Amino acid sequence: MRPPVPSGEGLVARRVRLAERDVVLLGGLLHGEDHLASIHGEDAARGGRVTVSIVTTSAREHELDVWLADIAETVELERL
Repeated sequence: MRPPVPSGEGLVARRVRLAERDVVLLGGLLHGEDHLASIHGEDAARGGRVTVSIVTTSAREHELDVWLADIAETVELERL
């Protein structure tokens, strides 16, 4: 069983679906973003795609949204 996605006051999450092979790439790109957010697995692969949550603080919510839009050209992801 996966640990729950962190939640609570001051935290926001963005759920995305992407190819299973791109999860490591997404994590690597996110790691280079000065503690912008953390990535948490949710659903196992279905048809080669997985769902993950990306969690950040409410203070960095807009920054995460901009970052997700920017990397959409590098990593094919679907915002949920």
